[in-house]
Amino acid sequence: MIKDLPPNTVERLSLYRRKLLVYADNNKPFIHSHQLAHLIRVNPAHIRRDLMLIKFTGDVHKGYDIAKLIDKIGQVIDGNVKRKVTFVGIGDLGRAVAEYFNSSNSKLEIAATFRLREEPKVQFSDVKCYNISKMKDIIRKEKIELCVIAVPQSYAREISKTVVDSGVKGILNFSSVNLDVPESIYVEDYDMIAKLEKMAYFAYDSEK
Repeated sequence: MIKDLPPNTVERLSLYRRKLLVYADNNKPFIHSHQLAHLIRVNPAHIRRDLMLIKFTGDVHKGYDIAKLIDKIGQVIDGNVKRKVTFVGIGDLGRAVAEYFNSSNSKLEIAATFRLREEPKVQFSDVKCYNISKMKDIIRKEKIELCVIAVPQSYAREISKTVVDSGVKGILNFSSVNLDVPESIYVEDYDMIAKLEKMAYFAYDSEK
């Protein structure tokens, strides 16, 4: 793992890997930066700069070796041990994401999801879903370190305090509330409302 990479670079490297895994399934062993840029809709300069930061080079004529690049990205952004993740208030999405992480060679494992209402009667073999009242006990028992919070604003701060007290070290916040957590906790805010309004704006603009 390479420390101190820019956050946007780490995010793009994750995206590169997922796109490359699909691209490699088409029996294409090499890819040029402009081809990868087209798949992801980013500037090729971003890709070249990101790969320079992780000290990965390609062949001038062939491009980048896909298998080696996938392996390199794993070495750079994955930890040495598996880290467990939980989803709070968004169980179905948690299970959907789990299909990727729990079936791949990832260092992330979706260990549990939690609902605000009654515990559902239907359980899934890969990911257990619990009532939120069991959250602190399950997080501690499973040694979960990362949490995705997607609950109404009125619950967000209370739940963030609970997960931090339970030992969680990182939070992906889907709510629009600024979470009051210790500086030692890494928080990534994802404003879904802004994303939807941005999408609506550009989708409308394309109709003009």
